[in-house]
Amino acid sequence: MNRLSVAIITKNAEKTIGDCLEAVNWADEIIIHDRISTDRTVEICQGHPNVKVYRREMGGLFGPHRNYILNKTRGEWILVLDADEIVTPQLAEEIKEAIKEKTKLGYFLLRKNIFLGRWIKSCGWWPEYNIRLFRKGVTKWPKGLHDTLKIENGNHVGYLKNPLIHHSYLSLEEYFYKFNFYTHQLAYEEYEKGIRISRFNFCPYFIFRPLFYFLKKYFLLKGYRDGFRGFFISFSSALVIFTTYAKLWEKQKTK
Repeated sequence: MNRLSVAIITKNAEKTIGDCLEAVNWADEIIIHDRISTDRTVEICQGHPNVKVYRREMGGLFGPHRNYILNKTRGEWILVLDADEIVTPQLAEEIKEAIKEKTKLGYFLLRKNIFLGRWIKSCGWWPEYNIRLFRKGVTKWPKGLHDTLKIENGNHVGYLKNPLIHHSYLSLEEYFYKFNFYTHQLAYEEYEKGIRISRFNFCPYFIFRPLFYFLKKYFLLKGYRDGFRGFFISFSSALVIFTTYAKLWEKQKTK
């Protein structure tokens, strides 16, 4: 059998989840882990066939929540998606053929990132490969928010050609909404690692690292080629670093 389960984590994704689900309605099952959405996300999910919704808020490290939803799947193969990603018809056909391959344990998918309506080809956003399709049980999601899946036997991991469309942010309002979640999660991860802010590391965390990320994104990874969007991505990457450590400082003071 080559049954496919799709696993998705959602939070107030009513603008994108419908298109996401429609693009994978051919899958054998779709498992949703909803982080207590307050909009129509759950209603939209329940209106699609083969969808099962589990609702609980996310606290702590990110990885265990990914693994929670992976454990709910029943298919031999798992496709992990975000609520703002769309599987094109071409990629869907490629996935259907890929899971017939008996020697493969997983596949890297190529993401095409769309930011404020435009495909971003700089800032390290293209090309971007991640393992998103794999046999159940061959890997677990790592702890960190931005950690990626790994499969130890690299000889049995393939690459799919057709890109996964990622509508990363539809508006700046949405960006700053997610910005708050991501920086909160990253600050928690740093706190759990035992990192603390002091007068001895203030400059590295609040000046040097943010500056490095901006220069890297904008100049080394040629963010300037994408105009204002490239500048905004580069600048906001630096702001993510600054805000993460500011929240870490606040957390350690509160503790």
